[in-house]
Amino acid sequence: MTKVYVLRDACKGMNDCGICRFVCPQNVFGVSDSLNQKGFFPPVVGDEDACTGCESCMIFCPDMAIVVKEGKKKKASR
Repeated sequence: MTKVYVLRDACKGMNDCGICRFVCPQNVFGVSDSLNQKGFFPPVVGDEDACTGCESCMIFCPDMAIVVKEGKKKKASR
């Protein structure tokens, strides 16, 4: 399972940037309804299970405000 973290206070918001939403092939990001410390509406992770782990959002974010981590895989039971 992939985990997506948004560093809210590093982001300049979906309205002023929104690159993460544009580059995400699975439409994982939505707009927060609360402001960050800079006064922007950062993205929120909507359907994290839809994330493929492509890391496009993390790579293209100009503020380095998104971190994508591959979760630990469950071992198959024998």
